[in-house]
Amino acid sequence: TAEECCNACKKFKPSSSDGDYCNTWVWCPNPAGCAGQKLHSCWLKYQPHPEAPAVSRGNEITWMSGALYKSATQTPRAPGERRSFHVAVTSNDSKYVQWQMRVMYYWYLKRKAEQGPDGDMGGFTRILHSGRPDHLMDEIPTVVVDRLSNEHGFVVLSRPNAFVQWLKKVTIEEDYVLMSEPDHLYLQPIPNLMNGRRPAAFPFFYISPKEHPALIRKYVGDITLKQIQQMDPVGSSPVMLHKDDLKRVAPRWHDLAVKMKTDPEADRAWGWVLEMWAYTCAAWLEDIHHDLVPKLAAQPPWDTTLTDFYILHYTYGNDYSLDGKFTPGKIGQWRFDKRSYMGRIPAKNLALPPKGAPQSVITLIEMINEASASLPNWEQGGKF
Repeated sequence: TAEECCNACKKFKPSSSDGDYCNTWVWCPNPAGCAGQKLHSCWLKYQPHPEAPAVSRGNEITWMSGALYKSATQTPRAPGERRSFHVAVTSNDSKYVQWQMRVMYYWYLKRKAEQGPDGDMGGFTRILHSGRPDHLMDEIPTVVVDRLSNEHGFVVLSRPNAFVQWLKKVTIEEDYVLMSEPDHLYLQPIPNLMNGRRPAAFPFFYISPKEHPALIRKYVGDITLKQIQQMDPVGSSPVMLHKDDLKRVAPRWHDLAVKMKTDPEADRAWGWVLEMWAYTCAAWLEDIHHDLVPKLAAQPPWDTTLTDFYILHYTYGNDYSLDGKFTPGKIGQWRFDKRSYMGRIPAKNLALPPKGAPQSVITLIEMINEASASLPNWEQGGKF
């Protein structure tokens, strides 16, 4: 049974002191078998991060699985103790990012108002790395910093440099920072998710250090394969960490990002998520390790429900037929992709997805529609 398979994982003892123990199990309930294995077959496995295991999804998956791990627990608080965090978001002054920033800030304000006087959501800063003010300065709390002198055609390269400058320019009253992004919509008031000083971060399936051991060693030194597997599969956002740790990691994050972008091998391997890899490597070098919190962000269309999630991250395109069937890799008869609005602002009252589309996608459109209906001068992009 599945229970017996789980218990076998719990009882497994490695053959040597440095061998891997079992923390994930897979069991086949399918009479026709699973991936060439027979009915009731049981696999015992080890994953370096069982709290965020690499999993397969889809209707074609015929097996079931489970993971064994201790959940990270928030540090108990003394009566009246506050663990407020400051939300920091980097941005340029393009129309594409500006409309996302307006929607994001609208939902930040709404969730902060909902949290009550004892909530952890503190102040907010848009770190504008254009080197000049824009017309949203009065709408969104903003600190202007310089654009990186050479972004090498990769605007995200300015992100770590923006944090370095911001930390030198300002003093925030909160002890903690949530690094967030313009395409983050807050689904509920967010508590401080950290366990003491240990950062909390969302795990990304495509940040998999074990897939690039040679490149990892090129940037962090000659570490073992097991150490590489233990590196946190995170990017720079969403990440919640102490401001002193951010001050410590940001300069190295910036330096590594520039080095990686000018390294053809790293640029080819890591492409549009290269800056995220730079943060992962910088955090390892600074001995900063994260608790992985999968519920920190939902990413439609792949996450179809929103139960217990804190952030809706709409980085992917959402394509559906008119009868509500998901059409990955094919432009849908109904679609929403933020990249469709690179040079224009989405209309008010966007059409909801067809019946049959998942709740996550419906909620995404509803949240954008509410913000666009409530924000002044939406069609013009805000106050001019």
